[in-house]
Amino acid sequence: MSHIIIIGGGIIGGSILYHLYKNGYRGKTTVFERKSQLAQESTSLSAGAFRNIWSTKVNLLLTNYSIAAYKNFKEELGENIGFEQIGYLFTYYEKEFEELKSFKHFFDENNVRVVLLKPEEIKSYVPGYIYTIDHIDKEVNDILQMKEIAGGMFGPDCGIFNPTTAANRYFEYAKEKNPDKIEIKLNNEVKKIIFRENKVVGVELLDNSIVEADIVILSAGAFSGDILRASTDNSDYQIPVVPWKRMLFTVKMPQIKDFDKIPMTIIDNGVYFHPEKGNLIVGRANPEQRFGYDYKPEPDYYEEQMNYYMATRIPGMEYCRIISSQSMWGGLYEHNTMDKNGIIGFHSDLANLFIATGFSGHGVMEAPGVGQSSAEMILENRYKTIPEVKDLAYERFRKKELIKETIVI
Repeated sequence: MSHIIIIGGGIIGGSILYHLYKNGYRGKTTVFERKSQLAQESTSLSAGAFRNIWSTKVNLLLTNYSIAAYKNFKEELGENIGFEQIGYLFTYYEKEFEELKSFKHFFDENNVRVVLLKPEEIKSYVPGYIYTIDHIDKEVNDILQMKEIAGGMFGPDCGIFNPTTAANRYFEYAKEKNPDKIEIKLNNEVKKIIFRENKVVGVELLDNSIVEADIVILSAGAFSGDILRASTDNSDYQIPVVPWKRMLFTVKMPQIKDFDKIPMTIIDNGVYFHPEKGNLIVGRANPEQRFGYDYKPEPDYYEEQMNYYMATRIPGMEYCRIISSQSMWGGLYEHNTMDKNGIIGFHSDLANLFIATGFSGHGVMEAPGVGQSSAEMILENRYKTIPEVKDLAYERFRKKELIKETIVI
């Protein structure tokens, strides 16, 4: 192969570009990014957190690999990405905690360190935390539906980092090492992928110009599904990827001693938060959110729903107000409606179309592993480092062999 096109300038596209050349690719690559800067879509709008706690083996292995890569990122690529293993803390009601205890062996077998906590031990990780519900007014709890916490799980290898910095460095480093082989085209949106007899021949841009290539890599995040739909009328060839808004809010830190040292914490109803630069980043997936390209943050959603759980579980968090209109945003999950997992590999029916999308919120956590695995498959036609990535092939939809991920926030 002499020319590869990568659609998408986010962290997945950047990691694939970097790993292609690291693994010996010597041809040319053109990256097409619709925005004026790299990594300005889902990569920069994410919560910037990582974990290796999953219900599926392939996700455990991808994130184990990726955490090690991020830990060594500065040494390997010369850039500080704010990597901090502050940990992840999940809290559980009785039914879920009992299920978790029977599942712990799965983590142990796959080198994922977790510590199961008694409810009273959670306060040592999150000051002020109340695991009982005796203090909640019954009428209020009829709405909140909170239950007593039966236990927690702490993952010490999890944490936070800056995915935007990491993504940009992947592109910069690859370009620095291969200046004559890589072309990064910003403000260039791919309208569709061009096929001849179901084989990739290139892409068509919005200005109707066509750029030919031997392989096209579809890593356009939330836009990936629509790009493929615009490229072929055959519904059997499509991928189940849609855009789905997820909102984040930067709020004031509560006046609780040592609260700036808490891990990434997940409490009732999927509300999560972690410290960042003296404030808190808070998020929660709105179960009523419709699919679509909607970026608008909704402060009322935070004030009227999310903060109630925070303040009820940790008194003092009622003062964690949104800092300003610039400190809240909406970003897009590239949501895989079939099994909430990434799609990695060559398309079964469209030759030389490589897919790396549909990660449903965990793309930044798996990007190094996805990049390495993609490079191996493209260059050597096999997955060497993480063989289990084969489970995420497009073909699984045809065979109805879904890899369903249940630990999705």
